[in-house]
Amino acid sequence: MLKIAVIIVLLLLAFLATKYLDDNAQKKVLIGLGIVIGCSVVFFMASELFR
Repeated sequence: MLKIAVIIVLLLLAFLATKYLDDNAQKKVLIGLGIVIGCSVVFFMASELFR
């Protein structure tokens, strides 16, 4: 559970850091973060199901 909390905090910090980027770079970073969040959700759900 602690690993999940650390990952969520780091992703929130990354979202906060994107406000200092220009619009084009901000869109690319947000799309990348969205993909990372989606993959991590799928990974954690799969790992919980295999237990």
